[in-house]
Amino acid sequence: MSGSLNGTPGASGYLVSDLISMSLRQIGIGAMGTTASAPDLSDGVMHLNMMLAQWQRKRWLVPNLIDRAFMSTGKSVYYVGPGGDLDIPVRPDKIEAAYARLLNGAPQSVSGQFSQSDFDGDFLVSEDGLNAGVQPIDYGLEIIQSYEDYAGLGLKALRSWPNYAYYNPAFPMGEFRPWPISAPDIWEFHIVFKSPLPSSVALTDAINLPPEYWDAIMWTLAARMAPSYGQEASPTVVANAKAALTTIRASNTQVPTLGMPSILTPINNPFYWPGLEIQRL
Repeated sequence: MSGSLNGTPGASGYLVSDLISMSLRQIGIGAMGTTASAPDLSDGVMHLNMMLAQWQRKRWLVPNLIDRAFMSTGKSVYYVGPGGDLDIPVRPDKIEAAYARLLNGAPQSVSGQFSQSDFDGDFLVSEDGLNAGVQPIDYGLEIIQSYEDYAGLGLKALRSWPNYAYYNPAFPMGEFRPWPISAPDIWEFHIVFKSPLPSSVALTDAINLPPEYWDAIMWTLAARMAPSYGQEASPTVVANAKAALTTIRASNTQVPTLGMPSILTPINNPFYWPGLEIQRL
């Protein structure tokens, strides 16, 4: 087990018990040489798990994104979550981006992350100008933002080159719906989603997060737990919690390049036809 020793973090960060004890001391519980009771620490663990579950849904509180891949099998719906087509422990609440990889003879990705093998080898170009080598080609998928827009598609069973994708955050497994439906075996779908934060942590677990999170957890947890002891969080606690969260926001914020909806640039849309405006894509 890796944790703190004499107030210093271990290789994986401070222990949960350290941060909860420090949080409680900010509101006078266990201060002045006393020790927080076992029920106090148990309540702190519950509050911490609930707080991290809330943080998981906020892009600016998650330190990184994950790219995961799965093969196209020609289906209209792929399931994302435990035991799904993309088998991951917890289904994402949303996907931040998606793209389709035309394998072009290249091997399937193992983790979905970029690897050097994606860029190795000779890039051969045939006489017709098409890639004749084994390097994969990625095509970005435009995300359909709501089920209402997906429901407006007139020909959901269209089979062609994938260009759009809708993600329905159903529980316990999300539903990834590419459109048009792609051919099996030659395409690989990649989805980008928020990296999971620690969940269901125990008192003796280490908080395996970047160092700037330790301060944010301590002060935010103190503000969160104060009402349990009949208190309002002091202005100092609130100010420090806001400052710590602002630091994380500044560190994690990534602003994508502004893009125009495809309907506003129909000439550049390869799937444009008269009446597409009604589809609201």
